[in-house]
Amino acid sequence: MGLAKVVPGGEIPVFLASVLSHLALDAIPHGDTGIGHWVHSSPDRKTKLSRLLPMSIADQILAWILFLILIRSPALSSLPLPLLLAGAVGSMFPDYLTGLRDLCKKPPGWLQTLHRLHDRCHFRGRDPFSTTSGLVFQALLVLGAIFLAWHR
Repeated sequence: MGLAKVVPGGEIPVFLASVLSHLALDAIPHGDTGIGHWVHSSPDRKTKLSRLLPMSIADQILAWILFLILIRSPALSSLPLPLLLAGAVGSMFPDYLTGLRDLCKKPPGWLQTLHRLHDRCHFRGRDPFSTTSGLVFQALLVLGAIFLAWHR
């Protein structure tokens, strides 16, 4: 959403910049390697979805709560809602596409291609974070963003 403040040209450029920022940030280790392995090592599609959906729902709820907190902040309150929504949705769009792919029994080729691009952007080395420390790291970053947005 912070990109909505600095990227010129309206909703489409903000959306695209947010998608690109998601892909770039996925290259930074953030403790989700264990979760990804647990989900993708599922013995069948039903088990995979039963592992994936509750996490995805919780992730979306937290993201939208964060969105609601940030749009009321002094740093972003002057920006138009469509611009902020473009940034928020764009920042989650690669994960939405992956989720859509996971829900399809036989995903179309274009969706597989986009998923492969997204997957290639993920950190590939030894993740320095455990799942717990990764979640703490991410929570601290989110709290820092909230602090900065409210104390500019």
